[in-house]
Amino acid sequence: MLVRVEDLVNGVREHRPGSRGFSDCTRSLAEAAFCSDPDLAAAATKALFSELVEEWADRFEPSLCATYAAFMSEVLYAPGSPVAAALGSLGYGEPEALLDRYRRTASNARVAGGDRGRVKKVAVLSRITLGADVAVTRPLLLAAARAFPAAEIEFIGPKKNADLIMGGHPIRHCEISYGRTALLVDRLLVWNRLRESVQGSVNGLRPEEYLIVDPDSRLTQLGLLPVAPDSSYHFFESRSAGGAGGSSLSALALQWCRRTWGVDFAGVGRVPPQVSPASRKRLSDKGDRPLAALSFGVGGRASKRVGGHFEDRLLELLRQRGFRVVLDYGLGEEEAVVVDQRVAAFAGTVGELSSDQSGWPQQTDLLTWRGSLAAFGAWTAAADVYVGYDSAAAHLAAAHATPVVEIFAGAPSKRFRHRWTPAGPAPVHVLPFTGCTDLSALLRKTDQIVAETASPKTRVRLDG
Repeated sequence: MLVRVEDLVNGVREHRPGSRGFSDCTRSLAEAAFCSDPDLAAAATKALFSELVEEWADRFEPSLCATYAAFMSEVLYAPGSPVAAALGSLGYGEPEALLDRYRRTASNARVAGGDRGRVKKVAVLSRITLGADVAVTRPLLLAAARAFPAAEIEFIGPKKNADLIMGGHPIRHCEISYGRTALLVDRLLVWNRLRESVQGSVNGLRPEEYLIVDPDSRLTQLGLLPVAPDSSYHFFESRSAGGAGGSSLSALALQWCRRTWGVDFAGVGRVPPQVSPASRKRLSDKGDRPLAALSFGVGGRASKRVGGHFEDRLLELLRQRGFRVVLDYGLGEEEAVVVDQRVAAFAGTVGELSSDQSGWPQQTDLLTWRGSLAAFGAWTAAADVYVGYDSAAAHLAAAHATPVVEIFAGAPSKRFRHRWTPAGPAPVHVLPFTGCTDLSALLRKTDQIVAETASPKTRVRLDG
């Protein structure tokens, strides 16, 4: 069965979108993902997303956006689809009708300045992954609050994401979850819950009185599944935005807001949240040693890691330079194992960071943190520098105005690296890593940047 799935994936790649062969292979792959055999359904689902959908999205190529739309519109109507009947009841009885809607909404109708005052509710959909919600959804939420000052702003997405991006802002939360490793049928059924949530949120409002903002959300399968009338729906199609330029997704999101809503968003999403004196005191050090926040988390993508040898040497360089280090345990068992290995190899003294930390323990070089990423954000905000891989923690540190040194491994393209570069008011240094990169040179460059960034002359102080 696995060979058959692989053959179908290859068939999708080999045929031109819109052709009979493309449609047949796509529907057969989707039918396998919808089937009652759990092993086959899991294999087909994984292949569908990891080998096709994610590969197309990660290229940030306009032509591949069209390929994705043609592919997923066929998937949604394949035998066994849990959403085909509901789409038909909404007037989208075939893939072509859904594609027409997708193309319309991707063209971004502008909201006239005088009409903004009529909007009473703006709901922004989650991108689901923590890093994307920090980099993309959070700026959109803050931009919406500026563009529509009389409207209630709402975030629709998982609770842990809300905890991460809503702190300090009057934003309402509507909780909805999405299983990133769930079967295809379960991922699509989330749409039914999303529609109910949206209908409940805008109950009693006319279409011109609310907006649903979709930043390429997985909840709508990247804009294909409708959740509101076209006039009330604004779709930021991030995969083709920016063309061949080197802008980050955060910058492109605000440019889209400016074009769509006609408001200047200078500074939105780049103003760090307050770090309370209590939070800063928790990590105070009598020796006034600089503080580095680190995370070796990669969100389940092992290709983003450089490896244990690099991580051990990085920690040793920081120790030799007199840095104290806060090291996040990350998410999941695999990332916890990585941290345990680094701690075991570390030459300095190690302790555990607690949520009620009253100061930095004397003679301690490294404290590990086990807890939420939102709570880890307080330590990144208090740090003199953040060092890590392409991850949510890097985006969070940048949003907190902490200088960032990001080791960017596993990028499928240069454009991917540009799009996912963290955005913030403090310096952000991205160091690419490939299999050809000289590890010693990478460490020297990292050491140089860290030393310069955290020097007394250039150190960023949020309270100064």
